[in-house]
Amino acid sequence: MLQLIINADDLGLTPGCNAGILQALTEGIVTDTTLMINTEFTDDAVKGLKARGINRVGLHLNLTCGTPLLPAAEVPSLVDDAGRFNRKIAVAAPNMRQAEVERELGAQVEKFLGTGLGLTHLDSHHHAHSYPGIREAAIGLARKLGVPLRQTGEELRQQIVAAGVASTDFFAVNFYEQGVSLENLQAIIAGHRQGTLEIMCHPAVPEELIYRISSYNSWRERELALLTSREMTDFLKEKGVRLIGFDALPRD
Repeated sequence: MLQLIINADDLGLTPGCNAGILQALTEGIVTDTTLMINTEFTDDAVKGLKARGINRVGLHLNLTCGTPLLPAAEVPSLVDDAGRFNRKIAVAAPNMRQAEVERELGAQVEKFLGTGLGLTHLDSHHHAHSYPGIREAAIGLARKLGVPLRQTGEELRQQIVAAGVASTDFFAVNFYEQGVSLENLQAIIAGHRQGTLEIMCHPAVPEELIYRISSYNSWRERELALLTSREMTDFLKEKGVRLIGFDALPRD
């Protein structure tokens, strides 16, 4: 039997992201989500979760959107002259000092725990934790906290597992942009008959703000429609797929 995690990234990014993810969690097939802890909409996301009785979610470690929780002077290698994160992780990562990464991510974990929410797992915005230096910091945090960490490829999965940290057997990144269709989503799932699979998603309700701040915008509304559709619910039942959250993964 396939055990399927459908995880929504970007909770806290915008009000539309918050509304869409909460709807997908309560009315659709999304089983987990990861919270951005350093945005102006974080508090609204936390309130929305608790109002719906959702008390455990993941943390979306963030080094590419907005500003750090720590003063910019304490993490100079992570920010530009304006004290903001660089949105292009491939450009920024080689210049980041691991000690500063560890301090900022540690601060994000501390703030998350201060919300009173339980922590299901860790992943990262723009897959920042797949880069050297950040990777080691994220694995170390996951091991310390005793929670799973998203794998984004076989090499990273092996490193995560070797460190004694839980992760999924498979990870699907292709429910995205042109891949946001009923046929593709069903094909991704049908291509895995056993083990654990995470499908990353980004549902949201339409709004002006997401168009201003993210190049991934109109697809989010389409994702929400598919993830809350009767067609997908019926398909999962027909295939005998078991929906789970990251809490279901084995931990030490």
